[in-house]
This record gives sequence, structure tokens and C-alpha cells, in this order.
Amino acid sequence: MNYLAHLHIAKHSNSQLMGNLMADFVRGKPDGKFLPETTKAIYLHRYVDRFIDSHEAIKPCRSLFPKRLYRFSAIALDMFWDHALIHHWDRFNDVGFNEFLGNAEEMCRASTQQEPNPLPERYLFLSDKMWREGWIPSYADINTLPFALRRMSSRSPRMGPLAETAETLVAHRQILLDAFPSIYRDVLSAARDFNHQP
Repeated sequence: MNYLAHLHIAKHSNSQLMGNLMADFVRGKPDGKFLPETTKAIYLHRYVDRFIDSHEAIKPCRSLFPKRLYRFSAIALDMFWDHALIHHWDRFNDVGFNEFLGNAEEMCRASTQQEPNPLPERYLFLSDKMWREGWIPSYADINTLPFALRRMSSRSPRMGPLAETAETLVAHRQILLDAFPSIYRDVLSAARDFNHQP
């Protein structure tokens, strides 16, 4: 799952939004490095990533990609699921998309100010850029995904083939959109149960 989905899952699970957004920038165990609610949110994000990667319905989705791109397919699908969540927004929300996003930004920025411990510099830079430049709403347009995947692929030569996955996402958009609601309902249920553990 990508930015929007992790924020939405956090809200649905009564988890801290900032920690869920920040988790990919935290290495190792977060215990003792951040506030308890931030640490718990990081663990929720990691649980969600493991859950979606092992979900049976993900295998047919990944099989749509050429074999040479298969190992990049999970990353590409993470990006696509944000597009799918926007497309299916009213199925999962009583609150409008723009209202949710405005509240999410406000909550994340407030949590950043409340955290007494240093936060990862890369997270602070990219999250501020994400909010200012409107990355999340741009995912409503399927044609944003090729650009976003090219941007991600430029991080290292090893990631170069990621840019090529966009063609599969665009070509099989409807199949993936149809697969999303069932997968996402399972994710929401699992995340809520995980976060309510003592």
C-alpha cells in the first residue's frame, strides 16, 4: 500500500496517521525512539505491508506483469492501489476525499510537532513535498502513475525497470480496479484487528 492507503487504514484503525506514513523511513525496531503511539503506528504499517504481500488475491494481479518485471510488480501495485482507493472512495468512506485529505495533513503535521524525538530527515523532506505538491490527489489520474514510477525508478540503477511496470497498470486497469475492493476489505479488517491487540 502507498501513501493514501496507509493514511486511510490508519484512520480506519484508530492509529496515528503520521507513524503510518513515516514507517518506510524508519529502519530497525522503532521502540524507544519515538512516542508509543508513533511506534505502534509504525508496526501497523509493517503488518499491513506483510498482509497485502501474502494475500492470495495479489498473486493473480502480479501475474499480469511480464516475468522480467515480476519482482517490481509489488511496488507498482502499491502505487496503483492508491489510484484504486480514490476510484472506489465512496465504498469505503462517509467523508469526502478532499475533506479526508485535509484532515490527514493537519493530523500528520500536528503529530510531527508533538514528537519530542528526531524524525527521519528523508521523511520530513518528502512528506512536506508530498503535501505541498499534491501527490496524493494526482493519483486519481491513471496517467500520473507512469510519471510517479519513473520518479521512483530513478533512485538507483537497480530500480530502473520499475518505470516499465506502468504499461501493465494502464493496460490492465479495469481488472485491477475490480480486484481492489475485496482485497482492501480484508486489509481493513486485518489492520483493525491488529491495532486493537493489547
